[in-house]
Amino acid sequence: MKKNRGAEKKEWVTAIRAVLIGSFSGAFILFLFMVLSAYLISCMNHFPQQAVNVIILFLSGIGSLCSGFVTARTAGKRGLPLGSASGLLLFLLFAAAGFSAGSILSFAVFFTRMAVMVLSGALGGYAGIRKK
Repeated sequence: MKKNRGAEKKEWVTAIRAVLIGSFSGAFILFLFMVLSAYLISCMNHFPQQAVNVIILFLSGIGSLCSGFVTARTAGKRGLPLGSASGLLLFLLFAAAGFSAGSILSFAVFFTRMAVMVLSGALGGYAGIRKK
């Protein structure tokens, strides 16, 4: 059986819409977690500076996991690739925000955050599609 062009175009539009919805919902969830953690860190008197980077990496993974989950639920299929695409888009959004603010990260931190966000987005996509 041969698919017609209308069905292929509809699949692409559905996939792009799902990735955008998932990425922006993940960005909102990540924003809420970051605000909460910033408040908790500011309330503490002594907090180690090295722990801030680990907390940011952990929260980025959680936000990307939620992003992949929402993307897979919205699309209804192809959870792994669409979840990783939403994790990558979320990473690119926050990387662009960091670059515009002038924060310069090392290559190791940059690629570690990218790997964590893409992989956790893929895991969220897999969890969103998986049925029990």
